[in-house]
Amino acid sequence: MKLYVRTVVLLSIALLFASCAERQNGGKQATAKIERLAVSLINGDKYVFGQNIDLQCNAESGAVIDSLSVSFGGRTMKFARTAKLSLPTNQASVGQHTIRITAWTADGSQAEGRAHVRIVSDVEPVRYTYKIIKQLPHNHDYYTQGLEFDGDYLYEGTGLEGRSALYKIDFQKQTVENSVALDNQYFGEGVTVLGEKVYQLTWRSFAGFVYNKNTLNKIAGFSYPTEGWGLANDGSNLIMSDGSEKIYFVDTASFSEVRRIEVYDNNGPVTMLNELEYVDGLIYANIYCSDFIVAIEPTSGKVLKIIDMRGLLNTAELKLRVDVLNGIAYQKSTNRWYVTGKLWPKMFQVEFVEKR
Repeated sequence: MKLYVRTVVLLSIALLFASCAERQNGGKQATAKIERLAVSLINGDKYVFGQNIDLQCNAESGAVIDSLSVSFGGRTMKFARTAKLSLPTNQASVGQHTIRITAWTADGSQAEGRAHVRIVSDVEPVRYTYKIIKQLPHNHDYYTQGLEFDGDYLYEGTGLEGRSALYKIDFQKQTVENSVALDNQYFGEGVTVLGEKVYQLTWRSFAGFVYNKNTLNKIAGFSYPTEGWGLANDGSNLIMSDGSEKIYFVDTASFSEVRRIEVYDNNGPVTMLNELEYVDGLIYANIYCSDFIVAIEPTSGKVLKIIDMRGLLNTAELKLRVDVLNGIAYQKSTNRWYVTGKLWPKMFQVEFVEKR
């Protein structure tokens, strides 16, 4: 009996030392821990909306991946015991995306990796041109930055330091009913009317203003972290551009960003998005320093139409300096479109015509 007890005690001590040694040396049976996760894109970094993104994940320390968590397109997906992934792009929007991946081993150790992809539109934009219906006078001193109808009134915001202003125009009479000048340090940009208020951006001051739409008395100010370019609204939120391919949807109470989209056609990003107009569920945008207007789907960011406005203003007959096309206004009560430009002496009622 004594021999049996002595044997058991010695065996227990041996197992204890073996266990301690195993823990100290990482353990012969322990799973290798993930030190670094390598993520590679099998088919490159550019995809057409609707294609799948194929990824390969490898734990460089030789660890065996037990499970993966993938964040992409606003969703988090779980994958079990796989190093190869296939992600659907039609659950995201077009534009630049970062895929964030966390991998675990069976013992709970983890590592993170990232991949960056571009998703272009799967839609080739429909090409349009225009037909001039009517020519109207436009104040040649207006460096047009924002243009929007509210019933029979046209609100026009103008730019340039020391010359920036907001005008309320009786469109039938072609007279200015009210106006307000911005302080000299501000370069006025886009305007939009929502409810009983007019909102106006400035270029590089990170400052916007809110006015009573009837009196143009200033009600409030707000700030934003980007340049201010074009402005429109969808009936709920402000829609704002900053000269890049990005469009921001902004809450009118807190002026915080609700969401954003990136604007892409079937080739890549469409930048220099300037004066904006929201009509029948699409965002129309002037492309700054060009004679083109694009129509954008506001959920996906896809460009659905490209409108070629070249030749609209006959500059050969002008003696005064003019600047670029800028200003899109849709009058809902008459179903009419109007366009103009910076320092243009004319405004045009136009009809957009699909090219054949």
